Amino acid sequence: MNRLAVAGFSIAALGAACPAWAANTQAQTIRELQSLSLEQLGQIEVTSVAKHATPLSRAPAAIYVITSEDIRRAGANSIPEALRLAPNLLVAQANSALFAISARGFNSYESSNKLLAMIDGRSIYTPLHGGVFWDQQQLLMADVERIEVISGAAGTLWGANAFNGVINIITKSAAETQGGLAVARAGIVDSDLSVRYGGRLGENTAWRAYGMAIDRGETNRPDGEGRGDGWDGLQGGLRLDWSGTGSEVSLHADVFEFEQAADLIVKGRSVMGKWSTALSPDTDLNLQAYYDAVERNYPVQEAGETSDRDELETADIEGRIVSRQGRHTVVAGAGHRVTDDLFEVRNLSFFYLAPASETVEISNVFIQDEIALSEALSLAAGLKYEHSSFSGGELLPSIRLAWQVSDRALLWSSITRAVRTPSRVDRNIVGDGILERAGDFGSEEVIAYEAGYRGHPTANTSLSVSVYYNDYDDLRALMRSDSGLLQFGNAMEGAGYGLEAWGDWQATEWWTLSAGANFLAKDLDLKEGGTTFAIQQHQGTDPDYQWQLRSHLALSPAVSFDAGLRGVDDLEYVGIDGYVEADARLSWALNEDVELSLTARNLLDDQHPESGSPGQRGEIRREVRAGLRARF
Repeated sequence: MNRLAVAGFSIAALGAACPAWAANTQAQTIRELQSLSLEQLGQIEVTSVAKHATPLSRAPAAIYVITSEDIRRAGANSIPEALRLAPNLLVAQANSALFAISARGFNSYESSNKLLAMIDGRSIYTPLHGGVFWDQQQLLMADVERIEVISGAAGTLWGANAFNGVINIITKSAAETQGGLAVARAGIVDSDLSVRYGGRLGENTAWRAYGMAIDRGETNRPDGEGRGDGWDGLQGGLRLDWSGTGSEVSLHADVFEFEQAADLIVKGRSVMGKWSTALSPDTDLNLQAYYDAVERNYPVQEAGETSDRDELETADIEGRIVSRQGRHTVVAGAGHRVTDDLFEVRNLSFFYLAPASETVEISNVFIQDEIALSEALSLAAGLKYEHSSFSGGELLPSIRLAWQVSDRALLWSSITRAVRTPSRVDRNIVGDGILERAGDFGSEEVIAYEAGYRGHPTANTSLSVSVYYNDYDDLRALMRSDSGLLQFGNAMEGAGYGLEAWGDWQATEWWTLSAGANFLAKDLDLKEGGTTFAIQQHQGTDPDYQWQLRSHLALSPAVSFDAGLRGVDDLEYVGIDGYVEADARLSWALNEDVELSLTARNLLDDQHPESGSPGQRGEIRREVRAGLRARF
């Protein structure tokens, strides 16, 4: 079968399958990634599983890696768009700015607070509700090296909020982004323009600076009218990397300002520094510190009113040592974080936080020992102690066993305890006469049992399968206080269990097929005192299953065609029918420096809802956008 025939087959298959399903439910780096076989891709090193570099094929966890080449081929212009590529994540858009993103359940906007997300090691969750304001997290996607997505508890190394998974976004070094790059996209819904330039300061120091202009279009109401929730803004930043004999230093700084619906102004700035050095041939030291500040200013509604606003400042420092001694690889470290927040939102909402301001300090120490029991068998045991001035201390142990059955197959299993510590909403939200503070709200808890397989059944295929059982306790639900009012309490328990699987088939040198699916079930019950009021907001609105199929076809050295289908089961509680959507991208490299592309998203429907309650959610529109990517 030749390439044009395969391209025609791909397009025809999409055209034939889609209506039925819908009715029923840098240049060198890029060339290197394109040329890697599936077995070579399995040797990509990841750091999220053990906090030190481990080949993906030997990582004992349910981890999926989104590479820079995956992001380019998908035409992703934001982090949530890129995260849709991970088959072990639930990604649903609620409106132009809000996304619900989770792993292994709890995927409504209110409950998607059990996933730790980081950019270059900088935590991006908000202590307001424990989730992530994804609209604030913008990157020049061409500068992302990879995104490591772990589904499953990871509290021992990453601490509280690594409850059901970790998203670790890692950007390229300044040395990898030399020269100029311009990326422009113009679409029916979204448009953006980014410019980046990198250079050197001597032999050992590289730098880059970038600027972005972003325009995100509105979502629709069910009748097709716009909701007026589009937004736009500017962002810029710089990075400096120095490398010497056995040591590396990295400095990052970013600043942004976005104007969202109803004249909401969001401003932010961050600065981060990293230092790593080899203390000896077998021991490495890593230090990291960052400062992050975000302000969200709401407009004055009437004369005489004060502007509603929320502000958050975060300062964090962490150090860790990795030591390899004989059969042992020990990772040990400590960290301290201070957050200072202010949430004054009285004019826009009946609910408010009391007190309006809070300073929280979090300290942690951890150690993990990975022991090579034999050439094929390894055991990793670890423990973290984390103390919060807001909610007290927690012990987070884990144990992982890995058996390298052969060069092509890994079996692994694990038991982990993780927690989600209380957010400000959990303890301090008040609605006069309806909802009172829950000052004794404690941590949510999970004991996670997992097992999995990762390998290459043949030289041109890869496969990862994992099963899990999560034993939950002290989950958040509403209960009646002694005064008769509602308040949040640790009033729910139960279990979640499921299966995740994904794989690739390199059919030819120029055609690769990928598939993935996850299946999820939850059995949650209220404890004594719990009420069913708004229960689904706490249990999450999760599909029983979702799946995806993707095809990458290199029609020629200069032209490639990517197509994908994704299907999501019904969300019964919020009245969202199951749906299937198709995406496609055609790219043409005019030369080594210039690429043109045409990307289409959500091809099967004019619009469709993905998350949120009726009357509050937006429906996601079909989109076509043209792109230009040029190096200079």
